[in-house]
Amino acid sequence: MATRARLSKALVHWPSTWRLTVATLVASVGLVAGSGLAVGQVTSALGAVDIDYFGLVLRRFDAAQAWPTVPFGSWRIWDSHATWPFLEPQKGHWELGDLDRMITEAQTHKVNVLLVLAHSPKWASARPTEASGYGLGFAAEPIDINDWRNYVRTVATRYKGKVAAYQIWNEPSDTNHFSGTLQQLVALTCDAYKTVKAIDPAAKVVSAGSAGGGRHIQYLNDFLAAGGAKCIDVVAHHFYVPRFGPEEMVPLIRQVREVMRKNGVDAMPLWNTETGWWIANTDGTPDHAMVAKGGWRKLDADIEAGAVIQRAFLLARAEGVARFYWYAWSNSYGWGLTDSAGNPKPATKYWTRATELMVNQQLTGCSQDASGYACNLQDSARALKTVRWRDLTSGVRREGPAAQPAALDSVPR
Repeated sequence: MATRARLSKALVHWPSTWRLTVATLVASVGLVAGSGLAVGQVTSALGAVDIDYFGLVLRRFDAAQAWPTVPFGSWRIWDSHATWPFLEPQKGHWELGDLDRMITEAQTHKVNVLLVLAHSPKWASARPTEASGYGLGFAAEPIDINDWRNYVRTVATRYKGKVAAYQIWNEPSDTNHFSGTLQQLVALTCDAYKTVKAIDPAAKVVSAGSAGGGRHIQYLNDFLAAGGAKCIDVVAHHFYVPRFGPEEMVPLIRQVREVMRKNGVDAMPLWNTETGWWIANTDGTPDHAMVAKGGWRKLDADIEAGAVIQRAFLLARAEGVARFYWYAWSNSYGWGLTDSAGNPKPATKYWTRATELMVNQQLTGCSQDASGYACNLQDSARALKTVRWRDLTSGVRREGPAAQPAALDSVPR
């Protein structure tokens, strides 16, 4: 397993002008010898990248919001007032109009939907006055499993054939998101699995993506070992490395894959259902206190953020991640790809370039040596191309609030 020291080692200086070449070959090309990032054993099973790999977390509770300008194929509905408390604010009283509109938008734009089933309304919450990251009582488990089952049944029935996958809760390793026990999360997941499959057998059930706090990978292991492995179709995780570059995701992804192997679910798809970085605003909007005081790395809104976007997509795929949901298109805390008025930040053009580079290509592996990083892609005719980049700051812990313009050679080309 790659260590942080290996990922962060000093690299030979490249000229400041573009040195990121694309070499098209007709023969197989091996990975760079001695690489700390050499991979390839998991990507062959994934096949060529399709547009579904590129996912977004969209906040669409405002119908007036413009549709994203970047190409993507997967939409994770989260932070959109679409969890249980918003859908059934009083027992038996359903308010599904906004979610209906979002599902219709997804169909119109031909993107598949991952809907998060989460949060307990106060009337159903085991601890209705408990504070959480979202609202009173939201993080607690429901006091009656029958209420949860009815919620899942109602949603799965209404959106049968329209929602491709359901994720059971969000970041349960953080008590701000879930304050119940791990055994209770397993029970909620397994009950939802049975309910969804009885109504819509084609729909996938996705594990909750854990993140942060230093125990998220252990939490996933414990969830799978406690019976969760039998009640999901997809393993999810959140590979946040907010103080570093995307190269630091690699050790985390490998640890998660080892947990999957240990628990007998290594054949399941692995989805990254959230990852993002703090990207500087371009419209003069002040930084939100939550990110300004959080010690996160602040990215320049153009080249630096764009380079991180492209490298994150490449490296995650090379490590066997089947789907990558970026957090987020819009976000008032500074994690968005748009400014406060909804205008796309300059970095979004690099997202588009990433799709142009990767779609219909198979990642055969990425590597690191003294000259930088390289990823190999192969098309259906078995022609290969290598994209390269170099970034001395990727493995260096950097805390905000000052964004630093990046060199062009940090962008994969």
